[in-house]
Amino acid sequence: MLKNFMNGLKHNENITLINCRNMRIIQSFIASFIIAFLFIEDASAKGSLLVQNARLIDGTGAGVRDGFSILVLNGRIAGIGKNVSMDGIPRLDVKGSYVLPGIIDGHVHLMSGPGPALQGYGQPLDARTWRATWGKNISKYLRGYLACGVTTVLDAGAPAFIIREIRNLLAKGGPGPRFLTLGEFITPPEGFISLKSVRPVSTREGVESKLDTMQSLGVTGVKVAIEKGFNPFFDLPRHSPEILDAIRLGAEKRKLRVFVHATCGEDFNTALDIKCRALMHTLTHRGYEQLSAAFIKRMARSHTFQVSTLSITDAELFSFEPGRFNEPLLKTVVPESELSAARFPGAGSIANRYLLMNELPWFLKIFSGILNDLLRTETNLTIDLEHSLKAIYDLHRAGVQIVMGSDTVYLPYAVYSLHGFTSLREIELLGEAGLSPREAIRASTVNPAVMVGLDREIGTVEVGKCADLVVLKDDPLKDLRAFRTVQWTVKDGNAKTPEEWMDR
Repeated sequence: MLKNFMNGLKHNENITLINCRNMRIIQSFIASFIIAFLFIEDASAKGSLLVQNARLIDGTGAGVRDGFSILVLNGRIAGIGKNVSMDGIPRLDVKGSYVLPGIIDGHVHLMSGPGPALQGYGQPLDARTWRATWGKNISKYLRGYLACGVTTVLDAGAPAFIIREIRNLLAKGGPGPRFLTLGEFITPPEGFISLKSVRPVSTREGVESKLDTMQSLGVTGVKVAIEKGFNPFFDLPRHSPEILDAIRLGAEKRKLRVFVHATCGEDFNTALDIKCRALMHTLTHRGYEQLSAAFIKRMARSHTFQVSTLSITDAELFSFEPGRFNEPLLKTVVPESELSAARFPGAGSIANRYLLMNELPWFLKIFSGILNDLLRTETNLTIDLEHSLKAIYDLHRAGVQIVMGSDTVYLPYAVYSLHGFTSLREIELLGEAGLSPREAIRASTVNPAVMVGLDREIGTVEVGKCADLVVLKDDPLKDLRAFRTVQWTVKDGNAKTPEEWMDR
């Protein structure tokens, strides 16, 4: 009832609770009385807060609004304006800092942290082994997202037992962002991400069983792998047209959105054939390829979202730019053991050699070191990144809705992909691609909220929505690196500094 009431209240530049351009003193008094009357029982509830003296960037497209307050009651935004107030609840005076909607990362993988494969850990086979190996720092990763201002994540592929483990951790009160998931990969036998703990599909019956399992998990959608791979000698197995049709029809029947992993033009077009909700990558590690004008036009007509994942290539450049590790926020949010491993000279080269050894035919494995040194040079990585940046900009210019997604951590060999911080770097990369700061912010808030169907709950700072906010010291509309100046993250009305979220 209260939510419907607040959603019905209209707002203007000066005060959200009463729709009147020339507000008189008596009307302000009446508005305050109504708020107090309606929410008196909620005033002392957990998740109630008054954010004061904010420079508000609400995500709706409006300009910066200075000197605003945001009233939060029981985890939801109850009022926005210069004269909004209430006694008896905690106050957070941000002293002119910038308040934005909480960041939404549209592509993460909480299954893994940086580099478990380099630590001798095998694949996560069950909950016990996962907690002791790949998932041993999961609570720190969840806290790390909040410490970086990320209040919602979409996990784009993990075994069912890991999804249950994470949900159980959060249900017990462990701090973390809003956790959405696409469940297990839908991949063909021996195809991309053919984990032992993830059943592949090869028949219509297998597709139906997989979709039933994902639906029982309450997933946001399903993730389909359509990937020919990066090996120059052979292509990975991909789903047959019959299986793809079964996935499309089965997902439609269950009202599940289809998200597709693909990384080249050929597979992008196949993804559009099955009416996917979003492409989860663009031109990853394919510096020689450009998006065709025909595909860009088709993508725009399809209203399919494009998730960025530029950090996959950018992260590897860490090995050539050690100065990146001097960022203070890294020391706050990344476990020291992982930061030390990433700082180790040649860590990226070692990781890529392991990766190449897995992908190359047996008779070429002994040459993995040489091939890595020839292929993964700073020049080649920079070319890859430039082409991916251009692809994102070309799609954006054509009207495709871009969604910020870091793909952290994209492979168990990756050592420079860091939960939380990489999301902020992904926002910066959107700016480097050519999006304006306002457009990059939209790609990190509103667009992902629409993509997952939660735009009535999150993505903007509006009355009735969840009180997920990030408070920045610097102005992100002038420089997207301002996202590194997080002062507080507010999740469901609970405000903490990065250090407090990390429980330090």
